[in-house]
Amino acid sequence: MIDRSWPEWNLSRGIQPREWPFACLGPGRVGCALSRALSELGFPAVAVAGGDRGSAESLAQELGAEVMVEPFDGLGDRARLIVLTPPDRELEAVVLSLADTSLGRGSCLIQTSAALPSSLLESADPKEHALRLSFHPLKPFPDRDRDLRHFSDALVSVEGDDRAFPFGESLALLLSAHPIRLAPDLKSAYHAAGVMALTGVMALAWAVDRMGDSMDLEREFMTRGILPGMRAAIDAVESHGLPGGLTGPVSRGDAQVVADHLEVISKMNPDLEPLYRQIVLTTLRIAEESGQLDGETAGRLHSLLDE
Repeated sequence: MIDRSWPEWNLSRGIQPREWPFACLGPGRVGCALSRALSELGFPAVAVAGGDRGSAESLAQELGAEVMVEPFDGLGDRARLIVLTPPDRELEAVVLSLADTSLGRGSCLIQTSAALPSSLLESADPKEHALRLSFHPLKPFPDRDRDLRHFSDALVSVEGDDRAFPFGESLALLLSAHPIRLAPDLKSAYHAAGVMALTGVMALAWAVDRMGDSMDLEREFMTRGILPGMRAAIDAVESHGLPGGLTGPVSRGDAQVVADHLEVISKMNPDLEPLYRQIVLTTLRIAEESGQLDGETAGRLHSLLDE
């Protein structure tokens, strides 16, 4: 069999979208968003596969592509860029399904897992014809989001060897994103930090909404009070950093307010008390390390939280 060859890519010429027909394997939230963004930039969509049949058909119809099913015979002849966006638990199986695809020289495999390394792609490309990249945008993806600017200003971690990284960096910039190079052994820590920040905000919003329900407050409590306040808190951190942006009773050393909070939460929402204690302990650490609190005040707060 003669190996398929694409034009050799080099950094000086950059990425010419029309020269990179692509396939999406895994039309979930990230796969759909990335496929739409690539198509909008002029990357020709040729195939969609994976996920449930309805999702694949819907995205393929939208992009003017074909729905493929295993085995993916001939995919390497049609797609120069293959984007793998299944859930992490399914990624290895999807990679193995490409082992006989005969990827062409000058092609590229991209997987979007935040935690799994680009080396996972080796079994799909035993002849080492393709660039192999991990390419992860650090932002939430609402269900089947149709915003074509979804990657604009997003931080994208790019992990791959010295041959592949320039392509990933160039692709991120083409999407108006901000690429950072990440070592494989740091990926899980990077992802954990992202989950704490992005999913953590959602978890906090859910917990506060629970408290609003317990008080029989109208929906405006969240929409006009809490959510704008959360945005303002993020703005304060961006503008003043930490501890400069820290507010609330801990920053003022008001132990009695914290005691009152613990009492009312233990009565109305006892399952949320550990979360409140952890938040206050963390803010107390920020205040202590920055010298905002004297030892006596910090001790009173610790005695409340350690009960």
